[in-house]
Amino acid sequence: MTCRNRVCWGTPMLGATLLAAASLPVQAEEAEANVIPVVEVGAETHKDEGYITEDRTPQSGKMNVPVEETPYAITVVDQEQMKDTGAKNIQDALVYSSGVYSGAFGADTRGDWVKVRGMDASFYLDGLRSLYGSYNSVRTNVYALEQLEVLKGPSSVLYGQSELGGIINSVSKLPKPGQEGEIWAQVGSYDRKQLAADVTGPLSQDGKLLYRLVALKRDSGTQVDHVDDNGFLFAPSITWLPTDDTSISLLVNAQENSGGVTAQFLPAAGTIDPGVKGPVSSDTFVGEPDFDRYDREKNEVTLFIDHRLNDDWALAATASHTSSEAETREHWTTIGAPIDADGNTVRTLYMADTGTEVSNFDVRLEGDVDLGITRHRLAVGVDRQDALWEQSNYYYGAGQGGVINLYNPTYGNVNYAALNPVDRPDNEIKQTGVYLIDHMDIGNFAISGAVRHDNSTNKTLAVSGPDTKSDDEETTGRLGIMYHFDFGLSPYLSYAQSFTPNLGTDGFGKSLDASSGEQEEAGFKYMNEKGDFSVTAAYFYIEETNRVIQGSQPQSVEQTGAKSEGWEVEVKKQLGNLEVLASMTDLRAIDDESGVRLPYVADRLVSGWGKYELENGLRFGAGVRYIGDNVGFGGGPKVPSETLYDAMIGYGIDSWDFSMNIQNLTDEEYISWCRGPGADCGFGERRTVTANARYRF
Repeated sequence: MTCRNRVCWGTPMLGATLLAAASLPVQAEEAEANVIPVVEVGAETHKDEGYITEDRTPQSGKMNVPVEETPYAITVVDQEQMKDTGAKNIQDALVYSSGVYSGAFGADTRGDWVKVRGMDASFYLDGLRSLYGSYNSVRTNVYALEQLEVLKGPSSVLYGQSELGGIINSVSKLPKPGQEGEIWAQVGSYDRKQLAADVTGPLSQDGKLLYRLVALKRDSGTQVDHVDDNGFLFAPSITWLPTDDTSISLLVNAQENSGGVTAQFLPAAGTIDPGVKGPVSSDTFVGEPDFDRYDREKNEVTLFIDHRLNDDWALAATASHTSSEAETREHWTTIGAPIDADGNTVRTLYMADTGTEVSNFDVRLEGDVDLGITRHRLAVGVDRQDALWEQSNYYYGAGQGGVINLYNPTYGNVNYAALNPVDRPDNEIKQTGVYLIDHMDIGNFAISGAVRHDNSTNKTLAVSGPDTKSDDEETTGRLGIMYHFDFGLSPYLSYAQSFTPNLGTDGFGKSLDASSGEQEEAGFKYMNEKGDFSVTAAYFYIEETNRVIQGSQPQSVEQTGAKSEGWEVEVKKQLGNLEVLASMTDLRAIDDESGVRLPYVADRLVSGWGKYELENGLRFGAGVRYIGDNVGFGGGPKVPSETLYDAMIGYGIDSWDFSMNIQNLTDEEYISWCRGPGADCGFGERRTVTANARYRF
């Protein structure tokens, strides 16, 4: 059983092309096997499958083909794994995934930072791009999600606006037909207090109208003094089933985050290098408590439509409109500024008000048809994005934020009367793509191919003077072949291309060229007959052109090339009441021109997580994460490797469930990144403990 837009079908309902409408005659029993039956909302729950998700169908694939049958690398992380590991956000949820370097910038309230196969990844929500630019939106709350999907490597043929590393797609919770719900209370480190609820069920006696309400409120400090991480989520949704062939869902998502920025951009001296008076503490706040803030809000409406046209064809559509705003006020120690013998240095002052207006849609015709001896699961579709990113009240004052002592900071010594904020140019991107996808089965062979054409316009709307405009047009594709052995082993080869329009200019008025790239991949997937043991492994080689990097001048960017080569392996096993995850990634990611390592990318990742449940309701979990060394821009400084430990204990009785999660069990105080030689650095996340009580009904 597989799903599309959280609507489940008893047999696969898959993508289609108009060409396939002229299918050749087939035997009656073969035709019956591919019939798309009536809608069964919420039928696919996977409650007993644990961490093994390879037999599931990722929404982000745009076709109902399970992960184990695709000749491409995909990882799915569901609610159970997120709860067991105590994930507070998306980057927490992905730390045990192969090929994924999650949390590259350590403890950071600004957002989720994820590198996939050494490259940047794009963030999507329900198959539509959710993040444009930076410092302008709320990070997606994982409590509103059913699961996370990681498409590794170029995915432009599915999403014409994706980064080369791949796609992180979040799948929202939507109504279910059965009445169920939970109330969740959490307390934890840094005076964390959180209360949440998730309730769903029928609104009408005939079950044609369903509802779901997800809500959360959080008040919390962080490991940095004077920096809070407060949050609010309100996500009601409703599903209407007018006929057995049609499902229409409407989801509203309102989120707010308030507090500050934990990334303090502290100088190398005292963090990665010896300080004038010893190490600088990870709780050091170099801003102003009455001035610094990072407050964000987002209001989003998403519409999902699924309609069965006949036994072979169906229509799927997703559309959303998002409005977000952010207000940023920050101080940080000025990069390269001297530090005197007492630990005093000057600060940079930064402020900006940003907002985005984004409208996206994806409409496709889907089908599952037989042509002679071949079975085709196909899709033909069109998607569109229209995004406007505005920035006003902008001020950047290097060395104008007053003096701070890194070892004994005192506050209130800044004169803000001299600030002269200005409006910045707005950025607009419009893109339309058409695509055709075909997953063809011929005996034990599977051949998966796709082609896509994109037209994109990128405008920089000047505050005064002429606007800057660039037009990009590109055709991309991918092709993969897999062979399914009868004992569960499926080796594969694949090739994929990417195309990513870039917002904004280089800082000197010139529009940025679109980034592009390609990937070669070879690997295998294995799942035993019982479905309780899976292995995925892959070798990959990626080349990127027109990569956007930080420029040599402040507030500027440059474009260059990059390469990434490596391998990854992931093992999942259920053995009675024991579940185990293990993964390893080894890669070499370099700048194509200089040959030096790409910044903020760990060269090796090794992780393992296990959970054991006793018959009396008691359960235990433990994990270990080895994070290899990384470097800053220009190949230095080298940030040492680190090994971290996580733990969980839980107990369920009747309708109650109690648990405790500990991340960074030994409370390692470590540096997770540095910008470059003599520049600034950031701390990784210290030990966090959360205690949870859930009442389910």
